Amino acid sequence: MVRPAWTGARHCSVIGAAHRRQGKPCQDASRVCQVGPELQLLLVSDGHGGSRYRLSDVGSQLACAAAEESVAALARTLSLQDQDGWRRQLAQELPTAIQQRWLRAIEEHWSSQPASADEAFSSALYGCTLGLVLLSPDWWGCTGIGDWDLVEIHADGDARLVNQEQLSNATGEATLSLCQSEALGAWSSRVQLQSALPTTALVLCTDGVRKSCATDGDFLQLCQQMLEIQGEALVQGLEEITAQGSGDDVSVAIAQRSEPARRGKAGVLTALGAAAALIAGGLWWWPKAPDPLALEIQQLCQHPERIEASLKQRRQQFLAFKSSPAQAQALLDHPERDPLGALIASNAPGAKAEPKICPALEQALRAQWEAASETQEPSRAPARP
Repeated sequence: MVRPAWTGARHCSVIGAAHRRQGKPCQDASRVCQVGPELQLLLVSDGHGGSRYRLSDVGSQLACAAAEESVAALARTLSLQDQDGWRRQLAQELPTAIQQRWLRAIEEHWSSQPASADEAFSSALYGCTLGLVLLSPDWWGCTGIGDWDLVEIHADGDARLVNQEQLSNATGEATLSLCQSEALGAWSSRVQLQSALPTTALVLCTDGVRKSCATDGDFLQLCQQMLEIQGEALVQGLEEITAQGSGDDVSVAIAQRSEPARRGKAGVLTALGAAAALIAGGLWWWPKAPDPLALEIQQLCQHPERIEASLKQRRQQFLAFKSSPAQAQALLDHPERDPLGALIASNAPGAKAEPKICPALEQALRAQWEAASETQEPSRAPARP
């Protein structure tokens, strides 16, 4: 009996609509590669962007390269039959090997840049996330760091979000990063090694895909649909996702089993059949356009540990909206440009309509507005006798 193998592996990265408008490069990277006779690798990486991470588009590309080289070296010495060995590698040795290769690569890249007297090398300049999935005939495994998502689809059409970032304590950043040497231990929390038998397909995504969907149900349906899409249609679909959704860069890496899917759910068959028809006509299925402001509120309220750190980073925005309500209104008119900023603007004193938010978010916003008021309060001269 021939064991079913993984086939149709493909990947795609698309620049975000917001980055395109701002003239910024795509900070995502993705890759699919054969790293052994019976071992394949899916990779996605998301550069953080922003001035502090201004070379993160390079960092994400080098992260994928470092992961491929590290896994290929391991595959030459470790049998695919040794599942316990691979599980240990995914949790311990492999993360260290990848990070060391990545650090050497970014240092080499930095040395090739024009010298700058006022800027020293820092790995944060290249900061990025990394998600990787290994595919063998008998099992699949994953590890990584940061806010990537992995969806597993079974033969009956059932799609499940099987791996996502879960931060217990957010400190400054909303996601962990490859540039944080102290976060190496966090890789182990993302490790899985599962039998390949129940799995029809795996869809690995950077966070921009899920953030572009109004609900996780929409996200899972979107992943199911992407199984039917190849080539340029996938590129066009992802471009529409970022345009109608988060505006962020988006990347996917997809692998399917050679056995055809036996989807038992008529609803899934109908959805995928409709999707195929839409794609043939040059269109793309979209569940419903998400509200960027509502999506931001949902994500923060679901992760209250991130609220304080996220708002503290926007201290200057609180001050700006306090002194210029027109700036707040301009952002409210286009919340897709900066959903967190739009949330702050919607909660500004005197705002016409404040959206419904959870108590933790309401309390944190009130504290930041009070701090902004104290900052702007003019100093009082002592009373004259």
